[in-house]
Amino acid sequence: MALISADALAGYLLEEAIAFLLSSNGYRLLQDSDADEQALRQAGHGLLVRGRGADHQADVLGDLLMPTPFSLPVRLFVEAKNRGSKVGLAEVRNAHGVIDDVNQQYSTELSTSYRHPLRRYQYRYALFSAAGFKKEAQSYALAQQISLVDLSGPAFEPLIATVERAARLVLADAVNADLTTFPVRQVRLALRTAFSSAGAEMPATGVPSEGTGVGLPADVLASWAARVTAELEDSATGEGLILGFPAAPFILAMHPDSMEDFEAFIAEHGTNIPVDIRFGREGARGDWTITPRADPDAFRLSFGLPGALEAWLLSVPEQERRRAADAKKLLLPTISLFLEDRLVQLRYEPMHAPLRPPSEEEQVEGGAGTDSADTSFLRRNLPARPRRRERPEVRMVIEDQAERVPREIRGWSVRAAENLMTVLDNSYLMRAALIRAGARQHGRLEREQVYAIAEFPPDRTLRGLTRPTNRITAALIEQGRLPEEVEYPFQTGYDHGVKATHFTVPPDLVAALRALGPPRGI
Repeated sequence: MALISADALAGYLLEEAIAFLLSSNGYRLLQDSDADEQALRQAGHGLLVRGRGADHQADVLGDLLMPTPFSLPVRLFVEAKNRGSKVGLAEVRNAHGVIDDVNQQYSTELSTSYRHPLRRYQYRYALFSAAGFKKEAQSYALAQQISLVDLSGPAFEPLIATVERAARLVLADAVNADLTTFPVRQVRLALRTAFSSAGAEMPATGVPSEGTGVGLPADVLASWAARVTAELEDSATGEGLILGFPAAPFILAMHPDSMEDFEAFIAEHGTNIPVDIRFGREGARGDWTITPRADPDAFRLSFGLPGALEAWLLSVPEQERRRAADAKKLLLPTISLFLEDRLVQLRYEPMHAPLRPPSEEEQVEGGAGTDSADTSFLRRNLPARPRRRERPEVRMVIEDQAERVPREIRGWSVRAAENLMTVLDNSYLMRAALIRAGARQHGRLEREQVYAIAEFPPDRTLRGLTRPTNRITAALIEQGRLPEEVEYPFQTGYDHGVKATHFTVPPDLVAALRALGPPRGI
């Protein structure tokens, strides 16, 4: 008997990967009831959220650390399905039942039992699917304000490939260890620990054994999780996910081709950006893309949208169209998003084009992806998306890889520090300068100092700053040049809120750089 199906396990890992990718967009993962004892309860199998009628398991639940004027702060459930079939009505009904129950949990009688008044949250639910959604599921989700995120398009293929490969590897480890029960929670926590070391806004948890000591060895899991983290960051999806909020009862999970390009455009043109939204088909599947009207090659955001929901985002109701014509202006739907503490608004001008019938290829291949992929008026008549820009990859070359780190070494050695700084000096000079500056200051570099050393403009955010150093470190771990439990060399620090306040260099790396001396060290 199989311990767990590969698809089910990949779905669990996909949830963790999505939480990691959303962390740079102000999504703070909640891991224990101490974060909110009034609304959360710890159980043996994980975290529970108190509802009016029952408590509900929350494998992935987090706070959105962004301003919500005239509204309760948002707490978001994330559920992901990675299987060959489309998600149907049952899963969306379950999501609605959970949200309806937990949003009714508050009572004045309960509030008097606590020393401080209850802090209320607006709970929302986002359901991600690697294969799309059935039509009836879309209709129900739209009516009940459940956000459906379609990951079946080409932009999300690297993400799906990474989690499926990770699932196969750890499942093979479990089989080789002769386990009779797969340690799902242990695997989740191992990933969260690796993601935390990579700079995600989630606390490190360590890699526990599964309950009574039955589980995978901690060192095996740590090595696997480090590899998954590196692959995820090194893939096209590693730029992260951005949550977008249109004037509709759902959210968008948008993937930037380059976060650096997106932020550079905002720094130059401001936070109110006129955009084009287009659908590009690759066979029977495709992605929605957002590009700036002023310069379509400047940046690109991709997202998946179930066909039944497209009218909410891109079409103009007839009544609004007449009102806009009378006022001699068009309705401008807006997608709002938050980059750290800045509100960015993408303003789209709807297009009105004559209906084009589906092509023979679209009719034949319409079974793939989300329902309505081949019949949507908007998909057939909006202009094709701009071409994908290929970004050059920096090849990491680490010399002298034959000698593996002795088991008794538990941190950064002088040789490993030299390997790291050699790669940074060859390919990422600015990151090398930041690490050396932090090491000279006993391992801490303030946010303002990062801007000064890197010569960043004030409007630039610091997302992705630690990605190259994390990738190099993961490669050293994979090659046996570093122990699995080593701390990453340049870590993001948060004293408060969603904005990084400082960066740290671990003490053992500081000591190794001092022992190494110039030019690679300090």
